[in-house]
Amino acid sequence: MRPLQARLVTLCQQVLALGVVLVVLTPASGVVSLDIVGEHPGAATAQGGPVELVSATVPTAPVTPEVTEVPLTGAAGGFAGLRGRTVAGAATPARVQSTPQDVSGFAAVGVTWQHGEQLEEDQISLRVRTRTGDEWSDWEALEYHDEHGPDADSAEGAAARPGTEPMFVGEVDDVQVAASTDGATLPDDLSLALVDPGSADGSRTEAPADRGDADGTASYEQDYAEQGSMAQESSASSGSGLVLQAARTGKRTAAQPTIFSRAQWGADESIRDKGALRYGSISAGFVHHTVNANDYTEAQVPAILRSIYAYHVKSRGWSDIGYNFLVDRFGRIWEGRYGGIDKPVVGAHTLNYNDYAFAMSAIGNFDVVQPPEVMVQAYGQLFAWKLSLHGVNPASTAQKVGRSTFPAINGHRDAGSTACPGKYLYARLPQIRAYASTAAPVTPVVQPVTVSEPNPQNNLDASPYPDLVVRRASDGRGLVLPTGGLTSFQKRLVVGKSGWDQRADVVVSPDLTGDGVPDLVTADASGIVRVRAGRGNGKFGDTTRKLRLRGYSLITAVGDLNGDGRNDLVARFKGKLATLLGTTERGFSRKVTRKGYGNYRQLIGAGDLNADGRADLLLRTKNRLFLQTGYGTGRFAAPQRVAGSWSSYNRLVAGDFNGDGQSDLVARTSSGKVVMLPGRGNATYGAALGPAANLKTMRFLTAANLVGGAGADLVGVSGKQLVVVANRDTFELGAPVDTGVSFAGMDTLLNAGDVNRDGAGDVLARDTSGQLFLFAGNGTGALQPATLLGGGWGGVAGLDAVGDVTGDGIPDLMGTPAGGALSVWPGNGSSFNAPSPVKGTVPTRSGLPSDLSSYDWVLQVQAMQLKGGGDYVVRDRLSGVVYLFPGRRSGVSTPRVLGEGLGAFDLAG
Repeated sequence: MRPLQARLVTLCQQVLALGVVLVVLTPASGVVSLDIVGEHPGAATAQGGPVELVSATVPTAPVTPEVTEVPLTGAAGGFAGLRGRTVAGAATPARVQSTPQDVSGFAAVGVTWQHGEQLEEDQISLRVRTRTGDEWSDWEALEYHDEHGPDADSAEGAAARPGTEPMFVGEVDDVQVAASTDGATLPDDLSLALVDPGSADGSRTEAPADRGDADGTASYEQDYAEQGSMAQESSASSGSGLVLQAARTGKRTAAQPTIFSRAQWGADESIRDKGALRYGSISAGFVHHTVNANDYTEAQVPAILRSIYAYHVKSRGWSDIGYNFLVDRFGRIWEGRYGGIDKPVVGAHTLNYNDYAFAMSAIGNFDVVQPPEVMVQAYGQLFAWKLSLHGVNPASTAQKVGRSTFPAINGHRDAGSTACPGKYLYARLPQIRAYASTAAPVTPVVQPVTVSEPNPQNNLDASPYPDLVVRRASDGRGLVLPTGGLTSFQKRLVVGKSGWDQRADVVVSPDLTGDGVPDLVTADASGIVRVRAGRGNGKFGDTTRKLRLRGYSLITAVGDLNGDGRNDLVARFKGKLATLLGTTERGFSRKVTRKGYGNYRQLIGAGDLNADGRADLLLRTKNRLFLQTGYGTGRFAAPQRVAGSWSSYNRLVAGDFNGDGQSDLVARTSSGKVVMLPGRGNATYGAALGPAANLKTMRFLTAANLVGGAGADLVGVSGKQLVVVANRDTFELGAPVDTGVSFAGMDTLLNAGDVNRDGAGDVLARDTSGQLFLFAGNGTGALQPATLLGGGWGGVAGLDAVGDVTGDGIPDLMGTPAGGALSVWPGNGSSFNAPSPVKGTVPTRSGLPSDLSSYDWVLQVQAMQLKGGGDYVVRDRLSGVVYLFPGRRSGVSTPRVLGEGLGAFDLAG
């Protein structure tokens, strides 16, 4: 045993002999080094995820980080005095690339620019790559969110610089960044920040400095004083923290989680602005993510925190680190902004709401990975404690935050146009709220009860999107129908700057140059046709082939028409169909075939529509669509009319947009709405899905798989620019998942949320005798065998799973007992308590049509796109088509098709 440990044991024995519990709070730098019994730092669970750590490898003294600023544009714009030293020679007013910059240690980088030059997130592209040895990495996007930072009207915001989030590049030799705009001039004083977090002279393993109260009912108060350096003064000893907290708030508070102090991550207090500390109020909390590393070790976390701190202060111009707290992937909570962990410190995290809320940021990028369960639990513990200090119920759905109203716990995207905190962490907000509500002091339900607006949770599989649970009519089998975020496309990416409005035709074709990458075919008014080689990243290179095709129009890519392994083109020539068959020399052999093409407005290479292995062709007139099946020789059968209404579309584009191997159509209306018609594999198309995007101004709309996703992307000309609109690879309904159970004999299915509090969604079912059963989920779509919860439910009309409406974080049920009033059955974590009548009316914003008689399903579900209010799913009882009514702040939007052919199911929840 170490000498210090022996002394600690002796001290504990003396305290126990006196029968006194003594709590001693010391400065973080004086915490005794202890060997923590338990998991080794960085250990993983049996499932491969990180375990919750109870200690940290921390520096023994403050560490000073260094930031080197590399100018990319001048303070007044341009590159005067910079080119050749820090800027690559090919810089233009809209694009700049740094020369390789030497870095060492565990480095981070970011890019900032001049105060006042605020850009939307899609107006500037910022990328980084690194070199290790002789190998350069691929270019990777630097994340820029224009709503991260201090409020613009605050003193801190007066000098703040816009910029990206810091990215950790690790142990590399060189780093290089590139910045470009969508045609506009680059911002002035554009600067690359190279952040060195500094190296500690020594380190040791420590427990958290801020451990909370022994009895778990309140936190101590923590005061700080400025005397040239930070002095941490404890106001709690021998339990006085309990007394002080109770006296100050008059409320019982949740237990404080353990929190590592600023001193424990080596914060150099000399670099922050000591006069800028402000206190506000707390009505809500916001969940963020730092958008950087995901695979860091536990020992690297203090350096990551110092990098964020240095970048926020020295590069962004903030007074301190922006977040109030941060949490790592091991479930450890770290103190962020200075001022007291239990105080309403005003941070710089959620634009326009910093004065009224606090924020904790998860270290990592949770747009690409799932957050570990220990991290989600840490959020629940921290938010329960912090909100309870200020009298806020974490289950509250209506908190006044400045001039707006929010739930008590929110994702950053709820307060602005940002992807933060990433789709996977955002999808865990219901669990965070549930954990926080469970940890918070619970007020017994008083009858009758006031309930909040229903907020069902419907996730049963591993994706973040809601699901439907259905019963197959033929055999009673239970299935899960997953949703996938709805068909949509990303924002436009400019791949050609200017001059594209002069083209007479622009077409993306399957590989014509022999490198396996889609290529671009363009034609000008003089009849010159050029083939440009694709680069495999959505962009195209120089011309590799030039043809003179005067008089040809409606040039179309059709794939391999004659089975020779080379891709071909078709076009119209003097009212006839002309084929341009690829040759061994990568040229084309031209041949004019069938007459009668003068009235067609589009030729569309449709792929193999009838599953005979041969490429087919679609022909569009003003009001009709025709199919010419291919013979596999370069010739086609006579046109046959394709069923459906086509008069409202002014452009059709074929491709596999949903990744199912069938050729689909993207169709644009004259009003600019774009929908996707899924191919069925038999030369017919399903109901239109969407609208997906507004592409009204784009010319020569064409498609190919360009940026690596499963679905085809769109290419077109907008103004003078060539743009790519990447497929998000989202979808309406996925393939059914077998639950492994039968719902035979049931008359009601309820997709109920996490009833049994094990972290996975569950299903409830009521049988015809009035018994209620729980089918516990495991998070993959499979369900456990039924567990009987009880009888007597047969007389309940309108029984529905409404999410948590009582404010304790546990899903509830609502319905009307026979002869009674609308009531709520509060969930208790394993079943449901006795019903309580609902006081007043249930808040609702349904906005559905008053006449729902044509629908046999009317289901309220969580937001299909994980943003905003809940949506509604309905099924037409005659056609079996399922529609989605997207929710809005008030009412619902115009319905869109979610799926067809669902008449085989007779129950849904």
